[in-house]
Amino acid sequence: MSRTLSACLLALLVAVSCTGPVQNGRETIPLVNSIAGNAGSPEHIMLSSFAKIPSSGSIFVAGSPQLCSLIGDSFQDCDDFDNVRARLFSDGLKDFSGETVALASDEAFAPYGDYVTSEGSAAMREVTVRTALAALREKCNISIYDIEGNKSKTPAKIIILADPWMLLCGKFDVDTLFSLTSCKVPVVSPLELLMESALAGEKKYFNIGLMCDSLYIGTGVYKSVFEEKVAEHSIMGTGYFEAATSGSEGHILAEFLDKYMASGNPAPLDVLLVDDWSVNKQALMAELSDIRDFKKEESMRYGKMISPGFTIFCSSELTMHECYLTMRKLSLFTHRIALPELKFYTIKPLPGGKTQEFLLIPSENV
Repeated sequence: MSRTLSACLLALLVAVSCTGPVQNGRETIPLVNSIAGNAGSPEHIMLSSFAKIPSSGSIFVAGSPQLCSLIGDSFQDCDDFDNVRARLFSDGLKDFSGETVALASDEAFAPYGDYVTSEGSAAMREVTVRTALAALREKCNISIYDIEGNKSKTPAKIIILADPWMLLCGKFDVDTLFSLTSCKVPVVSPLELLMESALAGEKKYFNIGLMCDSLYIGTGVYKSVFEEKVAEHSIMGTGYFEAATSGSEGHILAEFLDKYMASGNPAPLDVLLVDDWSVNKQALMAELSDIRDFKKEESMRYGKMISPGFTIFCSSELTMHECYLTMRKLSLFTHRIALPELKFYTIKPLPGGKTQEFLLIPSENV
């Protein structure tokens, strides 16, 4: 082979490698290609510096204000593990003791369903990528007048993209960007954990119910993610039903099953996926226990609507467990003797026009 031909082939390979990977026919967005293809850009340099994750970092949570508040409470209250051996056993010590949880409440683009409707999925994908970049920066904005960003903040050591729209429109791009720049910071989607709990692994659930906040009903976000995951795992013959959380505590599962019955589906549910952080799983399990008790009226009304192996998964519990076990595996705990600390930030639009860029401001300065 001639030197000229060899040089041409090498140039072609380099050009292809800079366009970003294509997985299952899916391409990433221009912003990811731009950063990944320019090793000298500030973003690429920053991402590459996280080839080793500092344990001093924060747990960064991004989503709507209400969702961030609920997730912050979960991190502060969580005590599911024995912190010595990581067994599922409460030991009286908060699982995330000594950790800082940075809550980025999005007032620029949330509710994301409205934003996707008005701006399109490409815009939302870019917002999600820019959110992940903001999580890793050492600077944020002092106020809405500080466009450059002059206030120090702790970079993230784990990122939670809390909203379901962030999984559908953007997590793929974040994962692609991190892979191309050797950034090892884990990125967690509560909804992805929820879907994987039902569709991955040896045990599969084929008739699936999903409970969520009424804000998402009718948007199609959950059904779209469900269909993507079903295709990804090559599962055939699945059923899917979603409904908004309703009813008082002690009757939430019953209300959901009433709605399922009214839908006319005769097949019993195999699993209930709960993507609502305000729902108490223990209360749901108590309801389920009553339904399985043949001495109680609930068993006659609802018993035939659930399969013998009916299971409940909650994204809140799955997320806490995923973060805890990931941080333990990667030695990311600070080991400081202190209660979990919450730091609050607000995402505000960048002044001067419509763009996917934004300001990340400590909430006390907004």
